[in-house]
Amino acid sequence: MKKIQLLLLSFVAGLCWSCNDDFMDRYPLDQINDETFWKSEQDLELYCNNFYATYITGFGYSWGDGTLSPWGYNDAAIAYGDVISDNAAPNTYSKVAANEYNGHITGGSGSGGWNWASMRRLNYFLENYQRAAVTPAARNVYAGEILFFKAWDYFEKVKLFGDVPWLDHTLQTNSPELQAPRTARAVVMDSVVALLDRSIAWLPEKGAEKTDRLNRDVARHLKIRVCLFEGTYRKYHKELNLDGKKFLRQAATDAEVLMGKSYRLYANAAPAKDYNDLFAQYSYRNNPEIILWKEYSAAQNLGVAFSRYYAQNLRHQHGATRSLVDEYLCTDGKPISSSPLFLGKDSIQREFVNRDPRLRQTICNFGEYALAVGVKQGANNAPLPNIPGLSGNKCPTGYRVAKWFFNDPVDWDRTTNGMQGCPLFRYAEVLLSYAEAKYELGECTQDVLDKTVNAVRKRVNMPALVLGSIPADPALDARYAAYTAYVPDPLLREIRRERRIEFAFENFRWDDLMRWKAGRFLEVPVEGIRFVQSQFPKVVPGKDVFLSKEGYIQPYFQTLPNGRKFDESKQYLFPIPLEDLVLNKNLVQNPVWESVK
Repeated sequence: MKKIQLLLLSFVAGLCWSCNDDFMDRYPLDQINDETFWKSEQDLELYCNNFYATYITGFGYSWGDGTLSPWGYNDAAIAYGDVISDNAAPNTYSKVAANEYNGHITGGSGSGGWNWASMRRLNYFLENYQRAAVTPAARNVYAGEILFFKAWDYFEKVKLFGDVPWLDHTLQTNSPELQAPRTARAVVMDSVVALLDRSIAWLPEKGAEKTDRLNRDVARHLKIRVCLFEGTYRKYHKELNLDGKKFLRQAATDAEVLMGKSYRLYANAAPAKDYNDLFAQYSYRNNPEIILWKEYSAAQNLGVAFSRYYAQNLRHQHGATRSLVDEYLCTDGKPISSSPLFLGKDSIQREFVNRDPRLRQTICNFGEYALAVGVKQGANNAPLPNIPGLSGNKCPTGYRVAKWFFNDPVDWDRTTNGMQGCPLFRYAEVLLSYAEAKYELGECTQDVLDKTVNAVRKRVNMPALVLGSIPADPALDARYAAYTAYVPDPLLREIRRERRIEFAFENFRWDDLMRWKAGRFLEVPVEGIRFVQSQFPKVVPGKDVFLSKEGYIQPYFQTLPNGRKFDESKQYLFPIPLEDLVLNKNLVQNPVWESVK
């Protein structure tokens, strides 16, 4: 029988040959006999299974110590993605955040996110799945999965590059698309939403799907994320001259569908711990807030060394920034600039008093989130964080992250078989996306706020946001005035604040800054805790640690003396690899990047 090999061409703006073995992978057809494969439902299921591992990655696999290109952070993107944003500072500064990225030069064809191998596999399924001798309804379920993954892949590519080639079929070495220009963003994003609409129509309702497979709610959640991003990106990036209202309308409409179901925020009447507990669990199978999660299983030899290295060793050696900490409200619902409850910044202990409970559940106060009793290995950053000048993996700002801390030595000892679960889509995102979409549509009423922002705040007993009495925040408004071309309406400012606080260290912040055209927030000086000498008697200021005039730790005082820079003329998009531009002369590099060689 004839064996057809599917050549996974590295797309050079349209799938061209690469000398890199990673991109000459010949899966799946070198493992499939095309004459006998597309016959049964099992064939369709087996083909789809591979994409679950490709797209629903959670914390990664095995050691989980790879670096994701082009961003430069660890495999566990959901936990570490904020290190390139203004929420966090890694010990070695991010080249992406500092406008020093040059992966398009060093990476070669198919690198830096410009990789089309999975897209070809997805399209190959869509060209062949109807050959299976099963009912249309049964095979369409698997097509719905593939459409979901294809939409997700394209969404990530548009975020990176803007215009990208739209491929609706598999290409061969002589396909004209190999030398075609990119497809306009407007066409691609309309097509992405169309894919998701078909996926929603074909996937089963929640509860009717096979165990651990996609359902309609998951696809709807992704559609909300896609539409909110595109709708707001178009509004604030006026140079595109594209109307985003239809996307905002769709985001709101699909959010209303999910809000009409039985989802609710995870809460056990413990405002001081519920939020942190949400991110430190083995299983989310019965969690009412989680719409999609990644499960790890020792029985299936599927695990990752995330909990061990995150909790014990600060693998990414990062800390939260003062920029993030200062944005948490006080318990009266007012910002620190105006609340009488704020005790000042003389020490981390004082500035954490009377604050939104999520602050101490996201960032460690000294003495909290200690390693379990009896654990000797690893770096115990709980009594004091390992700031510069102390031994061990560094927390360069002194604000050690508590979110995702899973204090279970049993799981740490499993190393590569660690089983901490990873929530990926949660209902809180639906609520806050709905609030933002309704604001942008001019439809954010008190009822909308009560169902969304105030529901999220209620979990931690924070005061409700009330139209007509929104607290002023001249400090945050001044930051917008200094670093963006606009100062948002107070209501929008608070919706955005809620999003930053609720989703800190869940890899939302970079995308939010990009879509709001607020990338220059990366230029806000990177500062950490106020250094108190009596707390760190062996650390020498000016030698081990460097301080601002207010006494805040400056982790990049020596390595980035002029601070991080954001070039608005180019950094909202990433560059296409130079090798791909050579292979396809009809590709045009993203603005300004063409001069960066």
